[in-house]
Parts: sequence; C-alpha cells; structure tokens
Amino acid sequence: GVEAQRREEGGRLEPLPAEPAGQLIMANWPLYIDKGPTGSPTVKGFESEFGIDMKYDVVINDNEEFFGTIREPLSQGQSSGWDIVVLTDWMIAKMNRLGYLERLHHDELPDFEANVADKFLDPWFDPGNEHSIPWAAGITGIGYDVEAVGRDIVSFEDLFADDLAGRIGLFAEMRDTFGLALASMGIQSPDATVEDVQAAQQMLIANRDKVRGFYGNDYTDGMARGDLVASMAWSGDIFALSLDNPNLRFVIPEAGGMRWSDNMVIPVGAEHPLDAHLFMNHVYDPRIATNITEWVWYESPVAAVQEMIRADATGPDADDLSCSPFCAELAEDRFVFPTEETNAQTIPYKQLDEEEESAWNDLFQTVVQG
Repeated sequence: GVEAQRREEGGRLEPLPAEPAGQLIMANWPLYIDKGPTGSPTVKGFESEFGIDMKYDVVINDNEEFFGTIREPLSQGQSSGWDIVVLTDWMIAKMNRLGYLERLHHDELPDFEANVADKFLDPWFDPGNEHSIPWAAGITGIGYDVEAVGRDIVSFEDLFADDLAGRIGLFAEMRDTFGLALASMGIQSPDATVEDVQAAQQMLIANRDKVRGFYGNDYTDGMARGDLVASMAWSGDIFALSLDNPNLRFVIPEAGGMRWSDNMVIPVGAEHPLDAHLFMNHVYDPRIATNITEWVWYESPVAAVQEMIRADATGPDADDLSCSPFCAELAEDRFVFPTEETNAQTIPYKQLDEEEESAWNDLFQTVVQG
C-alpha cells in the first residue's frame, strides 16, 4: 500500500529544487521562538535575508493531536500542507517508521554540521540525524504557584493533595504522565513492564477526580489564569509565565522528571523542501540560536549558546536583550543548560514498539476518558 511505498521513499534522498520557492510553512509549539512587536525577529530576519515569505504557525498543542491532523494526507501520498513541523523525539521515531519523513540533505545544512552540540548527534530516534535536527530540548516536571499552593511541591504525589483538588493539571501526553507516575512508584520508564503501567494507571484513576483536565501546551493558559495552581509542566514555559507571575516555580519531582528533545522534520511531499532546509540551517547560526534561547528558556542544540548568553549578560547591550534583567540567571539555569546533577534527575522515554505503544495508549485512554 501507500505506507509501504512511503517507507521505501523515506529511505531515498529526494532531489531538491535548484532554487527556493520563496515560500515556507512551518508548524511549531507555543512560546518556542523569539518575539518582537511585529512578530519573531528570527522569522523576519530569515524572510529578508532569503526573500522567502514564511508562514510560522503556532498550532501544535500535543504530539498525537497534531499527528492526527496530518496522518490522513500523508497516508494517502499527499502533502500535509507543512514544510517543517517540530515534534518530540518519540513521535519522530513513529513517523519515520511509517515512512512519513523526508531524508535531509546535510550538504544544505552547513551551520548545523558546524555548530550542533555533540550530544544532539546520532540520536536513538533518528540514527545519523537522517530525517531530523533538534529545535530545543527540555524537561517534564511540575509547575506551581507557591503562593496559591502555600507550600513547596516536591513530588508527583504532592499534586494529589486534597486541598488542591480541581486545581491541578496532568498531561494528555501519555509518555509524560505515565513517566512521572511510574517514577513516583520507583520505576524508571525505560524499565517499565505493561504490569507496571497498569499499576500506574490505577494510581492515576484513583486520583482522577482531583484533576481539572488533561492538557497539551494549553495548560499554560490555565496557569496564567490561575485555574490551575499546579500542573505537570515543561521547563521553559514556566519561566515565560513567571514574567507575569513571579510566584510560579518549576521543579523536577524527587523521583525524577522526563527528558526529551523536539526536532524539526520535513514531512514527505512537502512543497518547499529547499526553503525548509534554508530555515533549518539558519537557526543553527549561533547568534540566531542565542536570540531564540534568550526568549524561550529551553536548551539549545547549538554548542556556543551558553557562552554567548554569558557574554550578552555582561555586555554593553545587556539591558536591551529579551532576557533582561535575567540574562545572567538564564546563562546558569540548570534546566536550560542541564548540569550533571540535573541530568541525574531526568529519565528518558521508553522506546516502545508498536505493540507496547498500543497497550500503553489503551491503558492511558481509560485514565483520560473515565
């Protein structure tokens, strides 16, 4: 069928057009690029440098939910409508398995080759970076309003305190929610059996009446409004929200948080593949990568960024930067630039085969839909 044909095509390096089309359509998550009064300086700079009209859409709220919007056309051998999408490591592996990703032309990505940090090369989900290059990396933990909660939250179980009932959020991302639940039971996600996940499912079901909702990136709206006083959270988002509410904190639960990376890919059949390569390479310019990081507070895959932020923090223009007055704090932030201690507190996702993924998903749906 089409998927088998796609898998075969996904293994081939499709030739790129000789010239850019002058158009680029990209899907990304919220709070994930630098902002200015008239949009992203990175997008504007790219448009003027290359003469490419770029449509940058913040439409990804959750990996599965977004994948559901593109799977049908991709499975039919049609364009998804996107030239670049940014998805989490395990979803890259899944799309690759289905043959839904274009192979990248690394000769068109010299800035990636020159500037990427070694730890982002040759990842488990895409050996040799054949189909993907990283956008950013981060940690799943807990965000909370210390004033509204009235104490520090240190564990996943702390979310289920009776006095927080109806004001806490969990993630609709199965791997994140099961990952933290398993860790709280003393089980690292990569070691988990289906029986372990069944136990985690029962723990979540037992506490479900305290959960306001299962969220994608829209949990940030609930936290900004104060509907949620504590929630599973992604590290950089909580910093962005704390600019408006200084009582917000991000913490890795005592038992561990999940470590992940989000990556740029070109879906098969994308209409502007050369333009996509130009942008992917553009954001690996160390200055541009630094500008993005100073806004988003997630780990950059570009090796020079931490040193550049340190220099910015003490430079003559420090007061004009997007991270001002927090640039010095950002440069040493242990969630943005994970230390050995931070890495020791994080857990990678389990690499699920199709059968395991189906079993885990079924168990999770019972939690979410009950």
